[in-house]
Amino acid sequence: MQINEYLRSELVRAGFAGIDLQKTPLGVRITLKTSRPGLVIGKSGKRIQEITETLEEKFSLEMPQIEVEEVKDPSLDAQIMAERLAYSLDRGRHYRRAGYYILRRIMDSGVKGVEIRVSGKVTSQRARTQIFRAGTMKKSGYSAQMAVDKGVAQCIQKSGTLGVIVKIFHANHYTGDEIKVKNELLAKRQKEIKSKKPKSKAEKLADGDYLIEESLDKMSDEDQALIDEIDEEEISEVSIEPDEENEENKE
Repeated sequence: MQINEYLRSELVRAGFAGIDLQKTPLGVRITLKTSRPGLVIGKSGKRIQEITETLEEKFSLEMPQIEVEEVKDPSLDAQIMAERLAYSLDRGRHYRRAGYYILRRIMDSGVKGVEIRVSGKVTSQRARTQIFRAGTMKKSGYSAQMAVDKGVAQCIQKSGTLGVIVKIFHANHYTGDEIKVKNELLAKRQKEIKSKKPKSKAEKLADGDYLIEESLDKMSDEDQALIDEIDEEEISEVSIEPDEENEENKE
């Protein structure tokens, strides 16, 4: 823990993401994860040599061997993003602007959810907690242990210390609550169900089950002769206005 805190304070601008410490018969092997390995190694390996000597003298490590591992996508590492947020707050950037910037950057990387907490005296003399959320986040269970990455950082200001916690819910973990519909099997099953149901008259007409035959028989000569003999009746015009003579008689 002391080694981790020392390296974190020394490599603030290098995108420090944590260490893996292993004790071997030849000495202590430390794998240092960072997003900018050039700043850790330094010119001609001068910076890494200074860190190695400090670890040997201050922490009494026997023959420390430091290996630098580059983080391919820093936006998916919670510790790196927590350090960047703390660094932005230390430079005087507003906590809301810095928090939403980190939130959008992480979500653009294709994760399922992000939660950022900034605790301390952010705006006044009374300490409080500001939370930034996006997507979904697992709080407990196996998914919370395996798929959620957590990073913690601190920022020391004149008003006090600000604590930063970043949680990232990665998308490459199967949670068991996803639903995938197989459209081909669904369409096949729907056709089977539809074929078993009796068809209505409209469906039979649409499918062509009912055959409508048009009669093309011609009229016989006798029927045509009868129709020709019939003359139209003369229809006189009927007026609905009363006659003047009738009105006079009524009077």
